[in-house]
Amino acid sequence: MKEFYNISKLVEQHNQWMNETINLIASENKLSPCVESCLMSDLGNRVAEGWIDERIFPGLQYYDEIEKIGTKLIKQQLRCDFVDLRPISGTHANMVIFTAFTKPGDTILSFSTNSGAHISMSGATPKKMFHLNVEYFKTKEDGFTLDVEANICLIDKIVPKLVIFGGSVLLFKQDIEAITKHCKSKGIITIFDASHVIGLIMGKQYPNPFDCGVNIVSFSTCKTIPGPQHAFIAAQSPFGDKIKHTTFPATLSGHHLHETVAAILCIAEMKNSIQLYSQQVIKNAKHLARSLNRNGFDILFEEKGYTETHMFLLKNNTLISTIDFEKRLENCNIIVNRNLLPGDKSFKTPSGFRFGTPEVTRIGMKEKDMEQISDYIRRIIFKNENDSLIKNEIIKFRKQFTKIQYTHED
Repeated sequence: MKEFYNISKLVEQHNQWMNETINLIASENKLSPCVESCLMSDLGNRVAEGWIDERIFPGLQYYDEIEKIGTKLIKQQLRCDFVDLRPISGTHANMVIFTAFTKPGDTILSFSTNSGAHISMSGATPKKMFHLNVEYFKTKEDGFTLDVEANICLIDKIVPKLVIFGGSVLLFKQDIEAITKHCKSKGIITIFDASHVIGLIMGKQYPNPFDCGVNIVSFSTCKTIPGPQHAFIAAQSPFGDKIKHTTFPATLSGHHLHETVAAILCIAEMKNSIQLYSQQVIKNAKHLARSLNRNGFDILFEEKGYTETHMFLLKNNTLISTIDFEKRLENCNIIVNRNLLPGDKSFKTPSGFRFGTPEVTRIGMKEKDMEQISDYIRRIIFKNENDSLIKNEIIKFRKQFTKIQYTHED
């Protein structure tokens, strides 16, 4: 039983630590008590292979009703024709799309990881698992902004099977309308990986990709949507049927019912507050970026206001390595992650950081609190103050924020 007690204790310690930290990772968030209780329900013991009304297992009459509610809700939110609730992660959702619409040797067009793509869009997933030829978008000098005319010419040259927008670094609206229109005229399928901005889309703070002419949208449910780690695929006709029959039986068996329902419940719970939440997330991101810039850190895109989403990029302009920078903050209970920037050679030694405000906003922080966080970071990195001293200050500061906000109770 030693292992049992050790594991239980470590879980307790992790939970306590996270409740004492300032988490600025753009891809993480916190569940509400209601959604968390759903995640712990009996649904986690059940299996539902297949589609509604086509299940392999019985005992799902209540679960099927929940899936119907979720499908209708997301169709309404995104104004699309089809929704698949079964993918178990954002990477899996993209794998379903590759399985359904490509074959080995096909060419796809996406961003590079240095320009903000997730590895499932342009890295090991399409290259090593699906043996696809990955070409990269042409960008302006900043490494992120699409060069529309150059990409239209590139599409004519390489004739990709899929064109994939979105990604893991999205600071501003991607200018995709002319490209999607051109792709449509050529019969090329367009996809938007909205994992990071889906909550902002539902909160009307980021353009709906379907309004921009995209055919398929994939997204995880644990970032700007503060749900569990799960994912959905939304699509317009006629792409839904192929996705439906690819997800099962080609890429999964059971689809983690407790996660599926918890994700649906989170979207339902946030329906009335998602716009206010999204607005505050963006305000906090802009304010934290501005404050860090004033404190001497190199925040990219100052000339554009740093960001229009939930995240921003910091280029390491200090005398310490990005690894030591990250570790110093972690020792003081501030959690951030290193991130590739254009020109970086290896994901192991990137020159930048990606900061995000979904979680700190979820626990009730506002602009004035971003000033405090910025000052902590200044004192840790530039003033080299004692880690234990600042950690204790942060634990005390964090005790002001114990209640999950933007829930059905609000």
